[in-house]
Amino acid sequence: MNRILLSIVLLIGCIPTYSQTELNDSIIEHIVKNERRYFDEITEIYNSNDPMLHVDDVALVYYGQAFLPQYNPGKDENEKALKKLYEGKRYNEIYNTAKKILAYNPVSLNALFSIYIASKELGKDQEECLSYLKKYQNIIDMICRYGNGKSSETPFRIITPDDQEYIMFGKLQIENVISQTLDTETQCNIVTVKPSGKFTGQRVYFDISLFLSQASRE
Repeated sequence: MNRILLSIVLLIGCIPTYSQTELNDSIIEHIVKNERRYFDEITEIYNSNDPMLHVDDVALVYYGQAFLPQYNPGKDENEKALKKLYEGKRYNEIYNTAKKILAYNPVSLNALFSIYIASKELGKDQEECLSYLKKYQNIIDMICRYGNGKSSETPFRIITPDDQEYIMFGKLQIENVISQTLDTETQCNIVTVKPSGKFTGQRVYFDISLFLSQASRE
């Protein structure tokens, strides 16, 4: 995991942490299921990297994925393939596979991170490279606005456990993970870590309730 640490730090190390704001899953679910046209319009704005995009719009697109029929974290075959391709530095295949993922899941941090690296290695147009970086940064920025990871009352809220890595190794610059447990009462992954200069605590809390809700329906 430390292999990608430096790259992630370079991508998001300068992103500021905002004050915590409350999320409302009920409102997000209602918009996705009953105001789909609006949700799709906001998703298009997000995809276009519109400079007027608000952090709450990023939250709608990101957390809204959990209420879509195709939401399938941990079981998506393209996501599984992408991880193996990245390990092998097969950049053409990484690029093409990540493109497929982003067509139906535009907030996949795995895909955005991988395609940014691959597009740079392949010499793609700078504007295209930066478009992936911008989306990636917007999501990390948003997650950090809604929590600080210091307790189960202020966790980082994520839609797939995979996203933990990008918060810990990038934003928090944590190098050593000791253990991880799931608190079924709070529905938080509690990760015990060696403190870093960016995170002085010994435990990082990640709310994975949306992920667990999906798993419980299967």
